[in-house]
Amino acid sequence: MAMGGVSSSHRECGWKCGRGSMHTIGEGELTWNMEFCNYCMQCVELCPLELLAFKDNKLRWDKEHCWRCGRCERGCQAGAIHLPGDDERFMRALAEAAMVVLKTFRPDKIIYINFLTEIQPECDCMPAADVPVVQDIGILLSNDIVAIEQASIDLVLKEKHLPSSMAEEMDEEGDIFKGLHSKPYELQVSEAERLGLGSRQYELVTV
Repeated sequence: MAMGGVSSSHRECGWKCGRGSMHTIGEGELTWNMEFCNYCMQCVELCPLELLAFKDNKLRWDKEHCWRCGRCERGCQAGAIHLPGDDERFMRALAEAAMVVLKTFRPDKIIYINFLTEIQPECDCMPAADVPVVQDIGILLSNDIVAIEQASIDLVLKEKHLPSSMAEEMDEEGDIFKGLHSKPYELQVSEAERLGLGSRQYELVTV
């Protein structure tokens, strides 16, 4: 459930030097618990750079080239893998990277579009789909990246959680984003506002 415009502006426009750098924030070592591992090979299959492998029944990790994207940890249903990171720095860095990319365009030449459809519990960088956590809401357009992000968040938070989804058992009054991942996602938007990319104040106009 990555935010739309802020995350995508650096991932899609700054791919070669941006995406990997964002995920390398944090220096903690990947740890693997042999007692929990069922050797399903899901972590090996999910690694986009093929940096994980089992040798002599032990997990080998190429730290030097790792993006620290966290696919291995999130995909490990047995809870055998842990890759520590700095979520707060990561969220702030996303906003900073978006600012750098957006500075290369004239502000009056940019329109932001957020599709609030098929909202998955995981970031779209994960190679597998799951049951959407809420009903389709619609499509938002704005010339303010911060406003459209805040509006998208608010709209999702108002929706009922869908049955058979990862959010089914969550408290309807709670924060679905933090309930799924416990990440300080709001920092991404507040930092973007602080950097002057826009305002969290908005008005919804239905067409």
